[in-house]
Amino acid sequence: MKNSGLIFGMVLSVGLVGCGGGGGGGGDTSAGGSNSEESSTTKFSGNGIYVNQLTSQAMLIDSARAKDNLVLGDFTEDAVFIAHNGTTTTNQMKTVGLTVVTNTISYTDEEQEMTATFSGKSVTLNAVLDDENLIYSMDKTSDSLELGKIVGTHTDPQDGSTWTINGDGSFIINSDCTISGNLVRNGSYFDIKGAQAVSCADAEMNGSYDGVLLTVELNGINRIAGILGNENYSLWGNSPI
Repeated sequence: MKNSGLIFGMVLSVGLVGCGGGGGGGGDTSAGGSNSEESSTTKFSGNGIYVNQLTSQAMLIDSARAKDNLVLGDFTEDAVFIAHNGTTTTNQMKTVGLTVVTNTISYTDEEQEMTATFSGKSVTLNAVLDDENLIYSMDKTSDSLELGKIVGTHTDPQDGSTWTINGDGSFIINSDCTISGNLVRNGSYFDIKGAQAVSCADAEMNGSYDGVLLTVELNGINRIAGILGNENYSLWGNSPI
């Protein structure tokens, strides 16, 4: 699991898969959630995990969260996009506020808008970033594997990090930091609250983190992936199961 300092600092309470690592930055991401006038939590049917197998991208949608309702991981570009505040209608989620984190840059634009349009089991995400059109198309995939199917120790061959998951939901990740915490199932993924990072290569990164963990199959390989964040830093990574 890799890491990087945030530019401005933010709190991540949800996250996604990232092939590499980095830190996102900026602003207050605490507002938002599903506040559509059409009672999105009952009428919106787009929640879940989506993938594009050809481009190795995955996206988590959860309209019921108070913030960070859409998180997209681009394995090819080694980037994570975190949309802060989402509102929904029956077949759309519109978000305001975006944090982009990669190996080399991290920034936040509190006014950036994106629109995810759902049709059947497919979704198209559209936005204009720096005067360029951003378009992602994905298909809905299975929910994360059950806890019992991910128990064990898994190693990321890219960075050598190890992910040990126990039958009671506790876990330890050994990488640039040693991270311990507990997984709690939340629909298609797992919540992580109050995970503790210690012995970080950068001692300033030691502390408490919240985030999510999920599993996704990309190109025939099941992967466990997660992102954690606090007011100043983000940590993310993945490993084949």
